[in-house]
Amino acid sequence: CILCRRAEADPDICGDKQEKYGLCAHVFCLFFASLLFRQDDDHVGLLGFLPRDIQLAVRRAAQKHCCVCGQSGATIICCGENCDRWFHLPCAKEGSCVTQYITPYSSYCPEHCPEQDVQ
Repeated sequence: CILCRRAEADPDICGDKQEKYGLCAHVFCLFFASLLFRQDDDHVGLLGFLPRDIQLAVRRAAQKHCCVCGQSGATIICCGENCDRWFHLPCAKEGSCVTQYITPYSSYCPEHCPEQDVQ
């Protein structure tokens, strides 16, 4: 996957791999990538993500290090206010990050993860 840099990743976490235009990416790696915006038409690009935008996200991620594994290429930033922790989607679970698999696909580091009130 061009976004998480994993040849093999848990499909329950990252989704299936999609290939088009010489790009290969997991479905959820695309949806969770920060500052990567989807077009209204699913048939445009790779599931609605333009190839040039995906390449831009990869270049931007090269400067970001994962707060879990320490490697570069992290594409997801914590949604916590003023937090600058980045991570790879496959690292999120092992790093106790919270990823919400519903629109708008939000991700949080352990320090900023939302808590659910139990009644």
